[in-house]
This record gives sequence, C-alpha cells and structure tokens, in this order.
Amino acid sequence: MTSAPYRHRRSLGMLVAAAAAALSVTAVSVLADPAGAAVPTMSTTPTTYAGAAFPATATSPSADKPQSKLWFVDNTWWGLFTTTTGVVIRELQTNHTWADTGVLVDSRVTSTADALWQNGKLSIVSRTSSGTVRYYRYSYAAGTRTWSLDAGFPASISTTGARTATIAIDSNGIVWTTFAKTTVIYVSHSTTAAATAFTAPVALPVPDSTVTSGDLSGIIAFGANKVGVLWSDQETAAQQPAMRFAYHVDGDPDTAWTVETVYQGTGVADNHVNLKTIANDAQGRVFAVVKTSFNVTGGGPTADMLRVLSRSNTGVWSIATLASVSDGVTRPQIAIDQQGGRLYALYTGPEAGGTIYYKSSPLDAISFPAGKGSVFMESAGAVLNNVSLMRDMVSPTTGLVAIASDDTNDRYYHAELSLQAAGDTSPPTAVTAISAVPSGTTVNLTWSGATDNVGIDHFNVYRNNSLLKTVPSSPTSDAGLADGTYTYGIAAVDAAGNVGPVVNAGAVTISGSEPPAGTIAFVSGSTASVGPGTSLVVNKPAGTVQGQVMVATVSVRGNPTITAPAGWTQAVVTTNSTTMRQAVFTKPAGASEPATYTFSLSQSKNGVVQVDTYSGVSTTTPVRSVAGQLNASSSTISAPSVSATAGDQVLGLFSQARSSTVTPNTGLTKRLQVVNSTGSSFVTEATGDRKATVTGLTGVLTTSANGSAASIGQTLVLRAA
Repeated sequence: MTSAPYRHRRSLGMLVAAAAAALSVTAVSVLADPAGAAVPTMSTTPTTYAGAAFPATATSPSADKPQSKLWFVDNTWWGLFTTTTGVVIRELQTNHTWADTGVLVDSRVTSTADALWQNGKLSIVSRTSSGTVRYYRYSYAAGTRTWSLDAGFPASISTTGARTATIAIDSNGIVWTTFAKTTVIYVSHSTTAAATAFTAPVALPVPDSTVTSGDLSGIIAFGANKVGVLWSDQETAAQQPAMRFAYHVDGDPDTAWTVETVYQGTGVADNHVNLKTIANDAQGRVFAVVKTSFNVTGGGPTADMLRVLSRSNTGVWSIATLASVSDGVTRPQIAIDQQGGRLYALYTGPEAGGTIYYKSSPLDAISFPAGKGSVFMESAGAVLNNVSLMRDMVSPTTGLVAIASDDTNDRYYHAELSLQAAGDTSPPTAVTAISAVPSGTTVNLTWSGATDNVGIDHFNVYRNNSLLKTVPSSPTSDAGLADGTYTYGIAAVDAAGNVGPVVNAGAVTISGSEPPAGTIAFVSGSTASVGPGTSLVVNKPAGTVQGQVMVATVSVRGNPTITAPAGWTQAVVTTNSTTMRQAVFTKPAGASEPATYTFSLSQSKNGVVQVDTYSGVSTTTPVRSVAGQLNASSSTISAPSVSATAGDQVLGLFSQARSSTVTPNTGLTKRLQVVNSTGSSFVTEATGDRKATVTGLTGVLTTSANGSAASIGQTLVLRAA
C-alpha cells in the first residue's frame, strides 16, 4: 500500500516537441531538484509542460470533477499522479517537471483521489467504482522533505465503491466525506479527530437524497463551524431536477442537516460540481462551479452551460454565467486568489476533450466575459481533459498550477501561470491614521493614506495576525467579540495581488461581553432505573418551573430504541456496539408539567435515567452543540470536544457498562449519579457541568471510574437565554 518516505532521485528524461500559437508548450527532462523547496519561475501567460505517461488502464487519472489532486506545502507544489504501480506523490521541480517522491499512496491503478492539506496533515480519500473507499493521513517532515503515512492508516470508509469521493475537516477535527453510489448521496465521518475509524455511510439525511445513477456530490468546510454538501439531482420522479446544498453545524447530531435548493427546473443540473471556500473568511462564503444540461434539454445556444455559484453567510445564492451552450465546454474547476481578490475558472473545450480554457473575475463581484475564454493548457496532438486544481487558495506566492490528462496518448500535462500581474510588481504603500475603537462587543476600524502606482483594489483586515476579511475601503467593524484583548492590522492590496505593509493599531480590550456568572444555573435533578424492563419512569425534578430547560439522559444495556414522551426533543444518541446505548433529550418546562415522565425501551433491558433542570437557558434553541463517542474498556470515560460560546453551560454525560463510582474531571461539577446493578448487565450513569468562560472548543471532557468497562461519553452545550 505504501512505500518509504520520499528521497530525491533521478528519472528518465523525456522530450516532447509541440507548440501552440496562444501559449508555449515546453519539453523538459525529468531531473529531481536537489535543493527543492522552490516554486518554478512562472510566466504571466499560461505555459504548458508535457509530463509523464500513465498506464492505459488508468482512464482519466486527473479526474474527477469534485476532487483536487494538488496541494502547496513548504514553498512547493505536490500532486497525486497515477503510475503503473498505482497513485503516487510527486513534487513540482524548479525545472517544471514532477519528480516521483517514491511514496505510493494507493496501489489500485484505477482509483481516483481527493487531497486536502489542513492542520499540518495531508488527508487523502481514494476510491474505485466497486472497491473500498479509503482515508489516508500523511505527515510531512520539512527538514528532510519527506512524506510518511501515519500509524493506523488507511482507514476504511466503505467497501462497496463510489462514483467519486471528497473530504472536508470540520472545526472539531472530524473528517467528513461524501460520495454517490447507485442512486443515493452518502455521507460519513470519522468517529474522532484521530480519524482511524469512520461511521457507516448513510444517505444524506435530507428530505430527498435520491438522485440518478450519474449524479455527484462534493463537500466543503466553511464559515467557523459548518460543513456543506453540494450535489446535482437530476432525478425527476419526486420533483424537478435541481442543484441542492445541505449544511451541518459542527457538533450537531448526525441527522441535523439544513437543506437549501440553489435552483431547480428542467435542464438546470448536471453531474459537474467543484467547491471552494476562503480560509478564515469572516463572511463564511461558499463558491462552486457547476454545469447545466441545457445542451441536451433544448435550452438553445445562449443558455448557460457553466455557472459559478456563490453563497453568502445568510444562505443567499448568487449565479454568474461562466460559459454558454454555444461555447461547448465542460468539466470545470475553480481556484481562489484571496490576496489578488480574484476567482479563476478552468474547464475543457470541446466537451470530448482538447484544450483547457480559463476565465477570471473579481472575487467580490463575480462576472465573466462572453465567449470560450483564453487558453490555459494545450499541446499539439494532445486531447486534454479533466483539469484538476488544489483545494486551498492560490496566491502570488504559489502561482496557479493545473494538471490534466490526455487519454488519447496516455500522458499527463500541467500548466503554470504567475499571478503577479505583468508590469506591476510594486506593492501599495502603508495605510496611515489607523484607528481601532471598541464599542460594546464591536471594534470599529478606520484608516487612510495608502497609495499605489496603479490603484488600490481592496484592503486586508487582520485580527491577531490572522486574515479576518477583505473590504473595499475604510471603515469596517468586527462584531460579536468575546471578552479579551485583540490586535488589528490593515494592509492595502492592488489588482495585481501585491500586498502592502501591514500596519497594526494598538491593542483593544473587550470587557463585559460575557454573560454574568450564574446566568445558566443548575436547579435540581432526579433519577430512576429499571432492571430489566421496557419503561423508565422518572420524577420531574423538584423546583422545575416554566421557562427552565430539562435535560434527560437515558443509558441502557444492549441497543434498544429509546423513545421519549411527547414534548421532548432528541439531541443525540450514541451506541457502543451491542453493549450499551445512551440518548439525550431536552424539553423546555411549560406552565403545567406532569409529575413523572416515562421513557420507553423497545426491548426489556437494564436502564437508568436522570433529568437535570437548568435555568437561564434559551427555550427556543437550548442546544448549541452536542456530540458523543463510544469508548473501549477503560476506567476513563471521554466525551468529545464541541463548540461553545462564553456564558454557555457545558454538560458532560457519562455512562459505563458496570456498577461504578464516577468522578468527573476537567473542571466539571458532579450533579447526579445513578446505578443499576440488577442481574449481570450493570449500568452506571453520571453527569457533570461547568460554565464556558471563553468562546471556542470545550476540549475533551473526562471522568474517572473505579473500574474498567466499555462506556459512552457525550458533551452537550446549553445555549444561554
């Protein structure tokens, strides 16, 4: 499956003589650059380079449309390429060749993969049409410039194949994947951030995840805490064809997805989807390029063939025409240059393959000129198709690199473009008179004074040395801040992507934004057990009044279905094989509550329940985030890290398949414990809580038991009213 880490080596030289009028095609010898760690010198017009051959059995190895084969690390471009031994990692050299690193990722020659560099790791999902969908994680050693497969990988996601597969990593480090199989869009995610195990793939939990046997999906992490799936839906039995998008808030139950119909109607969808976003984008935007079917549904020559979609943080989708039916183009991908404020779209024309074309647009006002576009990659005699870019943003530092495959002659090609505008290498001057003034939970920013030899395009706004957003001009603001000290910087950027000096304002302190201590308070709790039985009857906690929120935690041996009484909302269910199951429900207390509540089990089992009442909790959306995890036999019970906002209440909900004394750790105050020691199927349940003092991840919650057994840990964050 894998081989030794990469060490530079020589490979056979190769000469290709070809030329094109619109751009240059260069033939080069494949010789590893001993120095490494350098970006090739790129031209301000696209330049095409012939690459290595691939086996004839590897049809379209640079496919598929939602996937990315490239990434940029350590001042170097890297990529996934198919050889006779399988899919390997190669490095782009300063002489414009791709050197084989010696790292074999997947020995299946017919596999295609999606690559993502994030959190200091290289993540790869690889699939075939009928084989195992695999997840790989690699570490990179900058000193030796080597890639090594982490222990425990690859992890298996599905054993029944997929049409394509893409990955995203959420704010909790959970790896998500989506793929299409037969007529269903599937999703799966890692059970923990370690990502050595994945949940069984399930149909995307939306009202209609049934598609045609050709539709595809892609996934992206966006905003501060969401993952989103965009898919084509050409199935017409239930409703008109459509492009649909569904998003999941990090830490929410697996079934909690919000679906949006981007648009629907005859001919609007085809199985071409490619997604991008902007790192640290305060606006939480999503960008996509898609294809329609108007060329086969009679839309006419002026109908849209390719579209670029953009989604605002409020869920509003905008549509820009990239190409028309008469242009005859297909298989698009996009790249984002945030520094330069531009979006690049690359695609094939004609549809059977031939040339890779491109267009670009201002990022903040997306529109494209009519026509087929400019040539990005072509070579005499080559039938180029299936262009692939990287998932991350490009910049003047990286340049724009794309690969494509020529299935007629079984050869790779790539093209390079400098993103430094010709004739303009001068950055803007520094801004002056920068001011950062706090007002409640908002910081208001103003500045002036920057100039440029051509003109200022936009300004980068930095918070605590990280890019916060881009704005066209002064002033701007940063709202919704938690208590703390912040520094802000402003840099002017011109149309060529040249960034001026970052000028920092003085430190700004926000205070008084956090809810006062005690806004959310524990009122009381009650417990009950049954052993064995099918009903758990528990008293209403003493002192519970209207406007408070109750949290019920039910833990049972085995895995029966747990049903709550009317009025309760399920927050999360976690099952540890056939050993035990734990479910959590919430209910805002009404004006007239019954004295007891009955939770039903579908099988007669030993079980326990406890109900905790809290005041100061939002009654409309009481749960901000929730997640659970199963634990192997141990005396430590762990619950996963989830998102919280300062002033929230963080609950740790723990159960173990034995009779135990449980002591919560990680600053939790123990509230209740209940034990059922009837027969031999014991079960213990305990809860603890603490206030969230800062906005961010809660960290893993743990509790210690006086013995080892399989267990379940769940973290639930209550939202302050």
